[in-house]
This record gives sequence, C-alpha cells and structure tokens, in this order.
Amino acid sequence: MKTAPLAGTCAAALLALVLTGCSQDDAPASAGPAGSSRPATASPAELPGGIAPLGTEQQLAGGAWKARVRPLQAATSSGGSSVPSGWSAARVRVDMTNTGTDIALLPETEVTVRVGELGLGTVPFTDKALSGFPEPDAGTKVKPGATFTADLGVNVPPRSAGQRATVTLEATQAGLAEADTVFFEGPLSGSRAGTTPAPAATAATGSAIELGQWSPDGVRVSPLLLAADKGGRREGTVELSVRNADDEPRSGMGVTLRVLVGADLTTADTASAGLGYRDAPIAPRRTATGTVRVSVPSRAVPGPVTVEAEQRGGERLTFEGNLK
Repeated sequence: MKTAPLAGTCAAALLALVLTGCSQDDAPASAGPAGSSRPATASPAELPGGIAPLGTEQQLAGGAWKARVRPLQAATSSGGSSVPSGWSAARVRVDMTNTGTDIALLPETEVTVRVGELGLGTVPFTDKALSGFPEPDAGTKVKPGATFTADLGVNVPPRSAGQRATVTLEATQAGLAEADTVFFEGPLSGSRAGTTPAPAATAATGSAIELGQWSPDGVRVSPLLLAADKGGRREGTVELSVRNADDEPRSGMGVTLRVLVGADLTTADTASAGLGYRDAPIAPRRTATGTVRVSVPSRAVPGPVTVEAEQRGGERLTFEGNLK
C-alpha cells in the first residue's frame, strides 16, 4: 500500500494543520486589534445544526473547555516551494478556555480547514510569528478561567476569496483515546471572483460511473492528472470528494482507492485515509475533497483506467476513464 502524503498538484494538501508554538492569556482574547475590520459571520440560522459561526464558542469535554475559532484573516505565506502556484495564505486563531475550577492540561488539538462548496483541502505552513499549539507531549497547563490562544497558518486554493471556510477542531483530553469534534464556519475575506463552475453530473443508479461524476451516494473521483515519465512510472494526483448528506458528522472520508490499469485490470496503486491522504471528520451537510497522490506504469498510458473506491462499510464503487 502506498504511503505517499496527501498532495496538491505539486505538494501535500489536505492535511492536519501543522501546529507550532503557544500563548496563554488570563482572559479570552479579543477578535482583533481595536479598530480592525472583522469579516462578517454567518448567522446560526444559515448553518446546519452542529456548525457554529466563526467567532462564537462551542463547549468541549462536557463543558470543561470552550473553543472559539476567530474569523480567518489574510496572512503572508511562508510555505515556500511546497505551496502550489496561485494559492494564498490565511491566519487561523483558536482560543481554548479552561472553564473548570482546576488547573488542566491543554487538550491535544488538531485543526482542519476546508474551503468552498467542495470542501477543498488546504496546506498548513509554519512561521516564527505564528504561535500555534504545542507538541502533544509538552504538558501545557492552563489555569481556571484562562485562555490559550494558538495562531495557525494555512494556504488556501486559488479563487477562494469570499468562499466559505469550514473549520474542524478535534480536541483530545489527556488520558482519553477519542477526540471531541466541533465545527465552525464563515467566509474568507474578499469577494468571489468569476462564476461558480457548474456542479459535476451524478451517475444514474446502476450505471457505470465515469471519472469526474458523482456516485448516487455522494462519492466523486476525478480523472487522473499525470506527470512525465520517471523510471518507468508516472506520478499523478486524483481528487477524492465525499459528501456528508446527514445531519450528523461523518467520521471522515474513509475511502480506499485502488487504481487498476489496462483491460486486464492490473493493480497499479492503492491509497487510503491516513496513508494516501489526511482525513478528518466532515461537518453535517458538507463535502470534503482530498488530493491523493498515486502512480501508474508509463506503459499503461494512454489506455483505460479503473478506480475502485471502497468505503468503510465495505461498499465498493467503480469509476472508469482513460489515462492521457
């Protein structure tokens, strides 16, 4: 099974945010400097149940902590060559407040940002000016009533201005195996550019599914985008999208992709959540898209390709197309 990381066309792209540094205050920090503009947030009535507007608080750990993700702000990226051309940077500020009566260890916290209707993945970046979350084994303690603030950097895909940003926050308390998950959402700064692309078609029930189409139950696999030959193989990427049509969170995409080439369906590559791409819970009534890196034998190009998508429950979907 392939262990390549999730990537954009030239780098890792959907992944948990890289978290660095830390800061702590005795009271919840303000949403920004005095007099600074603050992006508008969606009202609760506009969001599905379980998703809070950016700038508001949600309870964690049965009320022992409160989490707040502030509206995202423009930032200067330091992602270097790992960031695809045309991407821009945003700053994500997260406040974690100890609402208990005792000093408590800061929960191990992961943050994932997805953008737009398809929930496109973002690329995290680190910077000396960004005080993020500490390493899980740092044992950071927070006083009762005090707030720990983390500053995170994330690069977002092109044409993301004005699009919605859905933030997944997973917090695991010390000694516990499972994380509490909460969701926040609000618009990225700026105005939308151009027109919204028409949604991809949905295959009819029982018919063959073409690469680029949605399956009837909400899974989409894009055509493969291949690079030049290197040592008899061609590296490539495929976009995997999963739609959560339920009113409850989905634990993640949780799809294993098998790439089969030629008329004899020779297995060329396999990628899965945690190995081929970064996975995180999907908010209610939202979609997640991850970029998965795969490779195929050069001799199979051009030619037919079949991508089998196996979901957690064992259900299998077959997508068909051609390698070019």
